[in-house]
Amino acid sequence: MKTILVLTDFSKKAENAAVYALKIAEKAHANIILFHSFEKFESVNLPESGSWVYEDFENVKSESLTELKKLEDYLATHHNPGAFEPEISLTNELGYDLGTSVNELVKDKNIGLIIMGARSDDTISHVFNGSDANSVLERAPCPVLFVPESGCFDHFKTIVFANDLKKDYTEALSFLIDIARIDNSHIILTHFGEYENTVHKCLNDIKNVLKYPDVTSRLLPLRNIGEQLREFSTSVHANLLVMIHHKGGGFENFINGSRSKSMLNKHEAPLLIFPD
Repeated sequence: MKTILVLTDFSKKAENAAVYALKIAEKAHANIILFHSFEKFESVNLPESGSWVYEDFENVKSESLTELKKLEDYLATHHNPGAFEPEISLTNELGYDLGTSVNELVKDKNIGLIIMGARSDDTISHVFNGSDANSVLERAPCPVLFVPESGCFDHFKTIVFANDLKKDYTEALSFLIDIARIDNSHIILTHFGEYENTVHKCLNDIKNVLKYPDVTSRLLPLRNIGEQLREFSTSVHANLLVMIHHKGGGFENFINGSRSKSMLNKHEAPLLIFPD
């Protein structure tokens, strides 16, 4: 993870997500790209000549860049003296389709992680019902970290990985271990129903193939998945909740199948989602 892409709309939640990204970058020795997608057109009605579209592209782009520079300066005030100082670059572009723009930027800049803000009391809903968040998630070729507005990075002491065990998820596991090594986190692999052989294989991959020993597993009943994840993550004081997103509806079905989705919405730990 050499570069982190931070998406911002200049809101408070986005500002907080940028600070969160800074703290991760300091520990992971990664650089940061701050990205804003802006609108170009403003409709103007002129009675004598009908309806026209007034283009003020350069002005709007300049204003966007000014706000990005303010955010960069704000991050400088939060840098921990003595820690690795990330290189911060700024980029903005016309916002036709945020997901497509982000996808192209990730590939062009070799980005390893996308970070964006989410409402603290509605993280899952924001992820799957918010148009921008959903657009990014459906097209992102790398992990996306959603940071609640109240999220404050200290360390990743405990990571809960909700794995459906449908396959090995080799790239996701490798990235997860890189994240865990930042703070020597304890990983708890949570799974639902009876998948004993698959669980043992996943634990073996983490411990013996990826050489990360601090991992345990927890079997949860195949019911009320949302409620159990929320309660379990809260009980172990998880600093990060990790899930796999099956593009095209798999993850949504996984969550929506629980009558307790609304309880999971209130989970305040940051949510890291890997593309399948």
